[in-house]
Amino acid sequence: MARNLEIALPDKTPEERKLILRGTYDHLVWLGIEFAILQRDPRQALEWMKVENPDALDDSVGGILLACHVGNWELAAAWFAQSGHRMTAIVRESSDSGERDAIATMRSVAGVDCLPKTAPMTRALSALRRNEFLAIMPDQHGGADGVVAPLFGINTPTSKGAAVFAYLTKKPLIPVYTRRVSPFSHVMRFGEPVEWEGAGDRDETIYAITLAINKAIERIIRETPDQWLAQHRRFRELDGGGLRGKGQGNVR
Repeated sequence: MARNLEIALPDKTPEERKLILRGTYDHLVWLGIEFAILQRDPRQALEWMKVENPDALDDSVGGILLACHVGNWELAAAWFAQSGHRMTAIVRESSDSGERDAIATMRSVAGVDCLPKTAPMTRALSALRRNEFLAIMPDQHGGADGVVAPLFGINTPTSKGAAVFAYLTKKPLIPVYTRRVSPFSHVMRFGEPVEWEGAGDRDETIYAITLAINKAIERIIRETPDQWLAQHRRFRELDGGGLRGKGQGNVR
């Protein structure tokens, strides 16, 4: 979506953003092809993905993986499953039953353990307390239950799950992102854990964590904008006259 790129990349010219948007469509085609071919042999994820800093993961501690719809996120999840890391991905399921079942089957074949976003929070907390990894993708619109906080200068809801889990468990928030170098050749990197401190009461602290998460999301998207799912309506508030600038940080 051109508006998303204009918001995220104000320093780019309209012509540059058009090229980037075109790249996002090419990227989505390859993402689908790679995910489909992976079904033949999920172990291919280990061949296609080069991890720059695997030592950033501590399986004795686990953590909250902050992922974005950048690069091939399905391949990244398959890499975790096939490399032996204990990881559960929280997913937003499609409202179309056929699409939902097809994607669930493909993820199962790849060995990925998934937890619907609507599942009880206790299941996700249990995984973290077992020192496993919990993957969350908070880059899409957070909906009515999200925390309203600035992202690229726009007040918009961000899903609060990652912030709440960090607040309750004190597990590290680890940014993770991938980049396609060429078809069937990807690089994955883990960023430094997101730092946060208590900021008063529960809601104020969750808002502060969400701000830090949004900054990590901004860095990931700006690094590889042509492999970002820019087609998502991330800034829906602007359709109704939303405002730029700092928000009140409502934790609904």
